[in-house]
Amino acid sequence: MANTNENFDEFLKKKKKKSSPLTRWGIVGLVVLFFIALIVLSADWALGALIHTRKEVTVPDLTQKPLSQALGLLAQQNLALKQAGVEFARDIAPGSVLRQIPSGGSTVREGRVIRVWISQGDEMVFVPNVVGSALRDGQLAIRQAGLNVDRVDNAYSLTYEKGVIISQNPKADNMVQKGDNVSLVLSNGAPPASVVLVPNFKSKKLAEATLWASHHDINLIIKEDPSSVFPNGTVAAQSPAADTQIAPKSNVEVTVSRRETADNEKSYHLHYEMPQGKNASRVRVTVEDASGENEVFNEMKQPGSKIDMEIPYAGRGTIRVFSDGILVREREVL
Repeated sequence: MANTNENFDEFLKKKKKKSSPLTRWGIVGLVVLFFIALIVLSADWALGALIHTRKEVTVPDLTQKPLSQALGLLAQQNLALKQAGVEFARDIAPGSVLRQIPSGGSTVREGRVIRVWISQGDEMVFVPNVVGSALRDGQLAIRQAGLNVDRVDNAYSLTYEKGVIISQNPKADNMVQKGDNVSLVLSNGAPPASVVLVPNFKSKKLAEATLWASHHDINLIIKEDPSSVFPNGTVAAQSPAADTQIAPKSNVEVTVSRRETADNEKSYHLHYEMPQGKNASRVRVTVEDASGENEVFNEMKQPGSKIDMEIPYAGRGTIRVFSDGILVREREVL
């Protein structure tokens, strides 16, 4: 019996020697993992039980409804709202719900979060200026602006050479909805003798308009503007516009400057030649003197064309020339 006890003690001693610290920590780790798994499963079960005790409700249709109204509808069903994003939409008012997930009519449990996308309304873009451009360049500029060319008509022109865009609708710099249409008129070049077009008389002397009207049997109606900034005797405005086709006996109206000449008024002859290039540019000429700043010229001009005009000013002044909004010349005059 004593031998048996001694053998058992020796076995325990050997067992203790074989059990390393690493093995003991492994056992502890397994126990810890077991309890963690048990806690997670218990929490999941409790959460699932809690959720499934919530009442099922129907998701209201929020589309096209203002955000404040959508919040109210969800609150009635004990649902929550999360804004997932904003998007442009032509037919949905700004601030209204464009779409939602889950969709209206879906069945969910109370407390569910409904994701919505809000409309920013129509996306507005500026119409590019394509007058004076070749047709292909103009169409490309319009497409790049997010617009479409819906039609291209043709007309004769005294101002623009054949193949150049002479007008557009809507006009340049108007704001329109993205995706809208732009119509163009393309120049067929100078007209035949049987077609009469109205020339551009602006900044020209009245005598030039009178001579043209007499030659083409046109009734020239003359109005006077004593407050005009143009030199006395110069055409400041006309109707119809240049390049309009007109029949004999028709009326053309011109407004002529009849401004009073001040004692200290002088005149500056502006000569400006447009640089060579592919497209026409909008040229503005302003004069700033004792009376303030006034615009005396605003037209589309072709590459290589020239501007020659007399600009009156009082005392001393500054003449500025802008091409497509960029100051290209400034001259102080005494």
